[in-house]
Amino acid sequence: MQLPQSLQPWSDWLHWLDLELQTVLGDCLRRLHPLLGPLSGRLQGGDPEPDGLGDLHQRGSYERLLASEWLLAEELPEEFLRRAVSAEHLFVAPQYRTHQASGTLIALFDAGPLQLGAPRLVHLALMIILAQRARAAGAEFRWGVLQDADNQLHKLETAVQLRHLLGQRTFQCVEPEHGQRWSEWLSAQSEPWAECWVIGQRLPIDDMGLAGRYQVQVQQSLDGGSLEVEISGARRARTCLPIPPVNAGLRLLKGEFQTPAAVEGRSAIAAPRVLLTLAPVISDAGTHIAMVLLDQPGCLILRLPSAAHKRPATIHQQLWKSSCRPLAMSFVRRKPGALLSYDDRLSFWNVGGLPDVLRPSPDVLKLPSGTATLLACAWLHDENHGRYFVLDSEGRLARWSVLRHASPDEPPGTCLLLADHVLGLSKVDSQTLVYVREEAGQLLARTACAGGEIRQTYRLGAAAGVTQILVAAGGHWQKDFGACALLTPGAAGERWQLLTRSGSQELRLAPRWRGFGLWHDPVREGNSLVLLGPDRRTVALYHSGEQRVLFSCSDEVVKSSFCSISGLIAVLTGTRELLVYSLAQERMRLQIHCNLKPSEELSHA
Repeated sequence: MQLPQSLQPWSDWLHWLDLELQTVLGDCLRRLHPLLGPLSGRLQGGDPEPDGLGDLHQRGSYERLLASEWLLAEELPEEFLRRAVSAEHLFVAPQYRTHQASGTLIALFDAGPLQLGAPRLVHLALMIILAQRARAAGAEFRWGVLQDADNQLHKLETAVQLRHLLGQRTFQCVEPEHGQRWSEWLSAQSEPWAECWVIGQRLPIDDMGLAGRYQVQVQQSLDGGSLEVEISGARRARTCLPIPPVNAGLRLLKGEFQTPAAVEGRSAIAAPRVLLTLAPVISDAGTHIAMVLLDQPGCLILRLPSAAHKRPATIHQQLWKSSCRPLAMSFVRRKPGALLSYDDRLSFWNVGGLPDVLRPSPDVLKLPSGTATLLACAWLHDENHGRYFVLDSEGRLARWSVLRHASPDEPPGTCLLLADHVLGLSKVDSQTLVYVREEAGQLLARTACAGGEIRQTYRLGAAAGVTQILVAAGGHWQKDFGACALLTPGAAGERWQLLTRSGSQELRLAPRWRGFGLWHDPVREGNSLVLLGPDRRTVALYHSGEQRVLFSCSDEVVKSSFCSISGLIAVLTGTRELLVYSLAQERMRLQIHCNLKPSEELSHA
């Protein structure tokens, strides 16, 4: 996958990492780079020198006024004055010549106990930023360790050097003599150095004797939730960097830049073409993804790779009759099940026990086919029941039942209408779903189970202005209220009201950010909003007032899905690239292109 435009300057170094680590380290690069300031004159090879005359400008010193303008002053002085007042005079701009940079940009890192752990992640980011900074100026880049008695400088050419930096550890804190030794050694070198960056914490910088140095202080915040970075040099700047996810941070610190799981996730094979108008469907277990095929009547089924069992991703197809059109799709255990339409009938494809039935009239249930979206649906089951729920385009909720013991009240294939004015439907576990309907100007959340009964009803508030509802899965819904979010659009950006058992909270998003999923983290017991950025390439997580980028796509996202049970995010881009990210595992699970034409499939068989 191509890096986003904002990370292209560091692409040569970020390609050493897998997609998950590119996202984590790339966020640090974007935050730190603007704080370093412009290149110094020394790094640019000195200040530019005049080198003749350049273009004509309408601003400048009258010493460089064009000769024809002076002639105008002699012949037509009033016109000369008018042109002066109107800023129409033409001046010759000087031409400057810049020198090719000479020397080396040097970074000296503190490898002592104060910089062990999370601060080393900032070291990695600064190493890449400074290497690119040197390349942009035509200079060399070298790095070393402040406590190194041999004053060894190293290049940065491969990921091996990044691991070498991580391997530099000592129990000795930086002392003034360390800097003095480096200062003496650098002064004795015949090759001049352009910039010297010193990175660490509590550095005795004034006593170290490193003239012309730039200082970066890195330390973990008191609460351990962020990294505080302060840069001193030509100007002073300060920022706080969020601590990256635990799994990704540990992999970076261990130098595990490419893992077998990441290589499996980045599939080397392509899949058949899929429709860009229908969103991916995610299984509750988080093991499979299904998408509707473009060139054949049926669906593409992807089994995600498993690092634990060393199992790669697998691809296969299941076809239905060419006359059928998909209306709704969800997984029935590990197989995709769909509600199909053909002629005047409905077919429950891969939903065992449900026969084909007559299609209800639009007055009873409106099920349009061939639209740019699938209807919301859910399959619930227990030992004695299996029920298929569908929400039609008019907000009417219906179900069809499969019963182990036949019931005269509900024969197999009977369509039973449950509610109208329903705004949203979400499955929260294998036996429970939550739907929200409007009643007398109020929003009511109700839980339905596989047995068919309505368990609980919860009042959410006024329905006025609410256009979308997201529900978070979790065990709370079986006995109590879980969590949901209500969207009220605004000119300044989306405004969400997060409702939980403990109360409500208003979430205001930046302009053009869009929420499309609500995630309840069972480990941290918190709720987060899954977001798509204004560029439609960035997927982020909003939690406790902070927004964290999860990953970026090389092309715009055209369809996105989120399963609140498994915590999987699936996005499909305009180039038919599918990316699947796990919030529970905090890593990319699959990345594959679904763009094989039928003729190309034969050659790949």
